[in-house]
Parts: sequence; structure tokens; C-alpha cells
Amino acid sequence: MATRSENTVTINQPVEKVHAALTNRDYWAFIAENLSPEPGEVAEFEQTEGGAVATLFEVLPLDILPEAVRAMISQALKVKRVVTVGPLADNAAAVTYTADVKGTPVDFKGDINVSGDDATTTLAYNNEVSVNIPFMGPAIEPKVAEALGDLFTNEGELTNRWIGENA
Repeated sequence: MATRSENTVTINQPVEKVHAALTNRDYWAFIAENLSPEPGEVAEFEQTEGGAVATLFEVLPLDILPEAVRAMISQALKVKRVVTVGPLADNAAAVTYTADVKGTPVDFKGDINVSGDDATTTLAYNNEVSVNIPFMGPAIEPKVAEALGDLFTNEGELTNRWIGENA
């Protein structure tokens, strides 16, 4: 069973600049380095026709995780996240992501609808969290989904900062 959640992040930057960031390797390096107190890295990056695919190795420290999850693990989580960004058309783009938490029965994925105008951009996340632990998974999944919402809000703030400093 999986838990679904929705989050919306607004970035005070034009949609063209947000999309340009999402298709830029330097942007993803900045995100991987700054999203968590322990820096991650861009493992792979590929430009596609009008978009990009970024594979990130990120580290989530225990203190940003829900207490129920912290009780079961003893070290920071290593996450492989693959983000696929589609082309920008009519001020909108489709983004998908998958994430696998190494050594744990936790994974998450989702779709992100990017839309906006020349002033702001909205990222509408539709997430799916799976915690494959008998009996406990369904109780933990909503807590992980909530932590993801916080993480995506932070990523939005970092995106705004990166565009402000680099665009």
C-alpha cells in the first residue's frame, strides 16, 4: 500500500527561468549540495530534447525525518533521486521523479506540474510514498509524506535563490 500526498510550491521567478534551472546541471549540483546539511552530488546529468534527466545522490540526516522513522534507523539516509524534466510548452512542463532510499524499505515517486507566467511559477506535486514494513508501513507513510512536503518547500526556496544568483 502507498500513501499519496499533494504539495504546492510557489517560486517568485518566471516559469522560463525555473524551467531553465531545472534543465541546468549547475542548478542540480547546487540543490544536491544545499538541500540537506550533508552535501549530495549529481551522479548523472543528460540534456534531452527540451528537457533533462538528473540523477542525484542525496543524504537526508536523521533530524529531518519523522520520529517514527528515526527509531528504526541509525544513520543518515542515502537517497538516489532521478528527476526527469519535460520541455516547456505554453508556460508549463511536466516533471517526474523517483527516489529510492538505500538500505531501507522506503521509496517515493511523483509527478510535478510546473506552470506559471512571467512573474511566478507553481510546482504542484503529486507524491506517492511506500514504506514496505508489515503493519507499520501505513502508519509511517503519512509522516514521510509530510517530511517530503517540507523538503520540497526548501527546494523551492533554494531554486528561487539559485535563479536570483545565476539568471
